Amino acid sequence: MTAGTSTDAGTAEGGPERPGAPLRSAIGWSYVLTAGRIGSSILVTFLLARLLGPSEFGLVAMATVFITVAQTLIQQGLVSAIVQRDRLTPEHLDGAFVVLILAGLGIGLLTAAASPLWAWANRAPELTAICVALSPLVLLQGLSIVPEAVLRRELRFRAVAIRTLLASLLSGVVGVVLALLGAGIWALVAQQLVNAAVGLVVLWVVCPWRPSRRPKLSGIRDLLVFSAHSANAGLGLMLSSKADVIFTGLFFGPVATGIYRLAARLPDMLVDVTVRSLQQVALPSLSRLQRDRAALAAHLNQLQHLGALAGLPVLGVLSAAAGPLVALLGPQWSGTELPLRLLCLFGAINVYGVLLGPALQAMGQPGRLAAILWTRGVLGVATLAAVGTLLTGRSDVAEATAVALAGIGMQLTVTALSVWVTVRRTAEASIAAFLAPTLPAVLAALAAALVPWPLHRLGVDAGPAIELLLLGGVAGLVAGVLLWFTDVRLRRLVLARFPRRSGAPA
Repeated sequence: MTAGTSTDAGTAEGGPERPGAPLRSAIGWSYVLTAGRIGSSILVTFLLARLLGPSEFGLVAMATVFITVAQTLIQQGLVSAIVQRDRLTPEHLDGAFVVLILAGLGIGLLTAAASPLWAWANRAPELTAICVALSPLVLLQGLSIVPEAVLRRELRFRAVAIRTLLASLLSGVVGVVLALLGAGIWALVAQQLVNAAVGLVVLWVVCPWRPSRRPKLSGIRDLLVFSAHSANAGLGLMLSSKADVIFTGLFFGPVATGIYRLAARLPDMLVDVTVRSLQQVALPSLSRLQRDRAALAAHLNQLQHLGALAGLPVLGVLSAAAGPLVALLGPQWSGTELPLRLLCLFGAINVYGVLLGPALQAMGQPGRLAAILWTRGVLGVATLAAVGTLLTGRSDVAEATAVALAGIGMQLTVTALSVWVTVRRTAEASIAAFLAPTLPAVLAALAAALVPWPLHRLGVDAGPAIELLLLGGVAGLVAGVLLWFTDVRLRRLVLARFPRRSGAPA
């Protein structure tokens, strides 16, 4: 018996469970995980942006998207298959682990060999060395998938949090130190490699599962039945989520890509820390309710309310503070505040789509998820190709802004489709009931985003640091007050944590 046998059996043999204390603990640790990682990532990104420039950020973004394609290919939907499966045996995990190692080695070597082609397509010869240097990330991804899936299946997010925070902190320190020493773009490359390597080591330390000495491949067949659709969905997700960076690089070059990538990264980080923290626990928690659609729909509504409550107001605050924030980054980033504000709107729309994928997977509908993601990918490719063809030769900021506008239209269309397919067609629930609890968060985000207008009308003019604190503080206060007075669920959640003391002894 391997170390993971008893653990897996314990989770496999039990029937569907209703979310309770383990789920609340998992959500808490998921937020700790993401908040710590994003907090350190924002600080590191800010420092590196001041030390480097849009060209360096753009080149690494163009290389990273190439590596991401390879990493998506090796995953083959196995994470979702492991987390969602009712009964999981050691043979399933052993088979998945062997397949992932072989795939990581093979596809990693192919990625390195194909790097010159990607550099040629982007008309950037320097991309070859960067892609080759990042190609080990493919194998490191293959080695980490099974133990991380085991921890997520068992809602052991404390262990995942430890791994993620250490990797983010150590890699951030390495990146900043190398940038200060004059390493240039290689500081960003080293940051990614150190992040993956440290994360892998810590993951294997905290995960109790170990592969058998003589692993069997028989169990992989059961997982592949589910993961075939999930792999299809994963490829669609990769295409739909990375098409903006791919086409910005192909048509506009590294500077426009760097401006767009930085403008997209900040809102995306906030969506990560607020909504994707819930996404990490959504699949295992919703999967336990897969046989009770009414309970699953009610739980999905609760998660969406929490996601909107946490995600929308902070995006409004970021939009309000975009001007002074970009000013602090330095003149090389001038003009980035416009695509940054637009991408805050993109992130706000995305808040409504993040949890729908896990919901469809939990209901055993990865095929529908794949169809939605491929629709988004194809629509994105067509839209961005048109934008690239029409706007080539404009200023870098104008090109990045056009890509942001195209993304907003595409995201709005696909999110509306996703809500209808997931909530109405699959869960057979009310769309109005899904959206109504999030309206106070929408109002709070809008109010926060509009804060700069009256302050500028009053003639408030200070340095970027003071203005950043002023705008961020006022916008946050406005959003918080509005949420408190308009969101009944929020007040109940807060007051439940602080019950009134009665005069009688406990």
